[in-house]
Amino acid sequence: MKKFKYLMVVFLSFICLIGFARANSIEIKSSNSTVTKGNSLTITATVSSDAPIVSIEGTLMCKGAGVSSGVDLNFDDVSNSLYSKSYTTTVKTSSSGTLTCSTTGVRITNMSSGNWHNISNKSINITVKEPTTIPAKTYSSNNYLKNLEIDGYNLTPVFKRDVLEYSLEVPNETIKVNVKATTEDSKATLSGVGEKEVTEGVNKLEIKVTAENGNERIYIINVKVKELDPIEITIDNKKYTIIRQEGILDVPENYEKSSIKIEDTDIICYKNIVTNNILIGLKDEDGNAKFYSYNVENNSYEEYHGYKIGGLSLNILSMPDDIVPEGYYKTSFNYDGTDLIGYQYETTDENDFYLIYAVNEITGEEGLYVYDELENTVQRYNDEIVESSQKRINSYQIYLIVAGVLLVGLIITLLIILIKRRARHKRRTI
Repeated sequence: MKKFKYLMVVFLSFICLIGFARANSIEIKSSNSTVTKGNSLTITATVSSDAPIVSIEGTLMCKGAGVSSGVDLNFDDVSNSLYSKSYTTTVKTSSSGTLTCSTTGVRITNMSSGNWHNISNKSINITVKEPTTIPAKTYSSNNYLKNLEIDGYNLTPVFKRDVLEYSLEVPNETIKVNVKATTEDSKATLSGVGEKEVTEGVNKLEIKVTAENGNERIYIINVKVKELDPIEITIDNKKYTIIRQEGILDVPENYEKSSIKIEDTDIICYKNIVTNNILIGLKDEDGNAKFYSYNVENNSYEEYHGYKIGGLSLNILSMPDDIVPEGYYKTSFNYDGTDLIGYQYETTDENDFYLIYAVNEITGEEGLYVYDELENTVQRYNDEIVESSQKRINSYQIYLIVAGVLLVGLIITLLIILIKRRARHKRRTI
């Protein structure tokens, strides 16, 4: 009987020990199971018991991946109502590898026992990875054509990707051609394809290939529309062909369609009934078309520069040498993408004002105008105001010169007086 009682006591004691071991525990968790080098993560250690906790002692330590830090697990509870206690620490990794966080020396007392009881150490491992390297995006530089053609015609020479210029001739009645092309690289972009209008003479068609990286390559097709008895002229040693079709050039305001005989052939022209200026379209050997003013009396041509500036419709002309005001020199300026001839006053530093010679295409008045490049305005040239301004500028310059001479004379006089005084002082001391 005594032996049975002894066994029961041992058994119950064993059961109590197992229950206490299960009741007192510690758990470690990480905010992430893996982390990239250079990033932070939070480690949490939680101590638990099935009875109110009185005291806790121990350490949570993290090491590896460039980390060596921890937190003390110290706690004393006077309320006797807490069954678990959590501790957190935030660590930042600085190298790749394995980060290990472990508890050491953890023990507690609780309301069921006044003695210290050790809790088995726990640890977790976190994998720290190198940052993922994203390779720099590369862009294709391929700006070649795979093929190029004009529908229904053969190019000369036969297309090759490295040959950039081609030519062909089409019948006189042709008004449109269909340009077809594809790029070698699907990432390249293409412009200049599709239906293109053509006129008599040479038409320069450009097909541009832009590679993914922005590099451009331009292919050229010179389409010559066969002319019936073309009328050729020469201006400054450059050959032109008279355009005899409508719609090739945009007709300026204040001009009406008319016709004129040149070499016994009726040619379409456009006339301003106020100024009697006659415009004829000319095309150069490269296929560039422009309007030129035609002088019937001497059978000459001058490139037409008609612009609307500040509400005035002006045809800018070459200025005759005998009307260039005194003190002005010839120069050039850019307006609307075209280089034009103007004159500036040679004694002023201003470069925004240009004197031009033009005819007003609404009133027919011809004369000098002042163009303000900064404000993009124009007004009639006023001789009296300009001459008065120039006189004031000249007078001001004369005043400056006289003042400068007087200042130099004064300095020289002062230097002479100073030298004489020093000489007298030296004689006295001797």
